[in-house]
Amino acid sequence: MVAPMQSGVAEAIDAVINTFGPFVVPVALFAAGVVGYLFLLTIGRAGVEDDASGENAERLVDEPGAAASDPTTDEDDSDRSEDA
Repeated sequence: MVAPMQSGVAEAIDAVINTFGPFVVPVALFAAGVVGYLFLLTIGRAGVEDDASGENAERLVDEPGAAASDPTTDEDDSDRSEDA
């Protein structure tokens, strides 16, 4: 059963190449690349939205260096103002 399917696919490829010529191969590869790029772009943007609004948002803020500490709320500064 595999042989008829392979011959059918080979006949379809031969028909396309006979109709459009050998230049259809780079065009088909380019089109497949564009579709793949758009697929990866869509998945990447969906992942960014989940990280920003989902349960990973707290983890992103808690990472070291993610947010600078506010020097006005430091406990050392409050001790200095009492001594003066």
